Amino acid sequence: MISLKSMITADTLNTHKQTRGRLISITLIVFAVCIKVFTFRFGVLDELWEYDFCRAITMGYVPYKDFPFVSMPLFYYLFAIPLIISRTLFAFRVMTFVMLALTMVLIYDTMEKESSSGIALCITLFGVRFVEMSSYNMLMMLFALLCFRLLKKEDSNRTHFLLGLCAAAAVLTKQTSGGLLLIAVTGIIIYRKIRKHTGILRYIAGVSIPCLLFLIYLLATSSFTPFLEYCFFGLFGFAGNKAFYPDGTLILIVMITAGLICDIFFAVRLKDRDAVFHLLTGIAVLSNSIPIADAFHLVIAAVFFLIPAAKMIKRYASGLISFNLTFVIAPMILAIILILESDVFINPGFSDNSPELVLIPSSDQTDYYMPLYTRNKEYESEGKKVTVLSTSAVIFSILDGTFNPPFDVFNNGNFGRQDPVIYVERACSSSDTVILMPDDYITENRQNPGGIYEYITSHCTPVSSMGEWVWYTPNTAQED
Repeated sequence: MISLKSMITADTLNTHKQTRGRLISITLIVFAVCIKVFTFRFGVLDELWEYDFCRAITMGYVPYKDFPFVSMPLFYYLFAIPLIISRTLFAFRVMTFVMLALTMVLIYDTMEKESSSGIALCITLFGVRFVEMSSYNMLMMLFALLCFRLLKKEDSNRTHFLLGLCAAAAVLTKQTSGGLLLIAVTGIIIYRKIRKHTGILRYIAGVSIPCLLFLIYLLATSSFTPFLEYCFFGLFGFAGNKAFYPDGTLILIVMITAGLICDIFFAVRLKDRDAVFHLLTGIAVLSNSIPIADAFHLVIAAVFFLIPAAKMIKRYASGLISFNLTFVIAPMILAIILILESDVFINPGFSDNSPELVLIPSSDQTDYYMPLYTRNKEYESEGKKVTVLSTSAVIFSILDGTFNPPFDVFNNGNFGRQDPVIYVERACSSSDTVILMPDDYITENRQNPGGIYEYITSHCTPVSSMGEWVWYTPNTAQED
């Protein structure tokens, strides 16, 4: 006969074993995220644009008031915090690592509850393979994930208050997708608590507090009117920037489609309430890829929809992935991540061209820009103001340690209802202006606004060139 003491000892050992397994899994996930983030090579403009706005805040610039800004500000203020201590891309990536590690660990924890530790570890590591950059879209997904986890909990005043905070934070991260998430969560709350007003009031309080603080911030910084111009009226201009870019998206589309099918199956066939919650929050996350559906935007939803996939594997294919097999699959995925990033360890390509790029792999790519930057400094020593019209203008600002709005991120949809040509006209109105622009400006980047190249070539005169890059001065300067 088994004694009570033996049963307690066995349960204790089993608990310790599970805890140790979770710690090992979390360690592997965090390590994989660390490798992805800190071996990510320099040069991806999406990252540099996000970093540029954060560094602008540390320089004292106020979003909306001091420069065109069509995003909500929460992500940028959070990521500006480490830049107060060290205004470097490495400090920005430290914050990226923290956010991505937290996100992937929470995804693992959510999947583990839906499936098993082994399945959750393997699928989470598979997801880590696709994440390496932070963005406001990823932060919005984190808040959606927190909302989903809270919706699964038992109803309580505390849960509803936290739901309100997370939903409001999602809106303050991205007004469109966050707004959809807020609508979804609000609908669920009303449906579940239609006869109990206390929870609804706590939820309203959770939503109201961050929104009220944000309103106070806008009024205190005199940013309310430009905020409306850029973040709401300006969205109509950004919507015209819609496009689908298939490069690298096939596997992401498969992941999203599989997750959607799993959610719908569990919701319709099994009447699973949690699947409905995940589907509704997932649709809000998927809307991050509107209007621009490319790998950078689709990966957010692809990672989020791994959760129902894990649940489906546990229910119908758990026999194919035994606990012991995870000790083979998980190390294989981790090894693939290491192999794909191994060239960074062999040839890191560090550069001392800018103190802001210390410890950033492949920052030696800035060597290409150094002769151009040197020529710009020569013009500036003559009292000229150099304006760079290029998708890579942000790199020149990083090399110079300055922020040059709106030209650092001179993309379609970033100007509210303002015609981008107006900014160029203002720059060219001074005889002390020098414009640097590549010959392939029209095709250089899909987001370059139209009419700019035509304006410069018809209102300015080339004065110097280097490769495909040409320096121009306004015709008014020539007449003077």
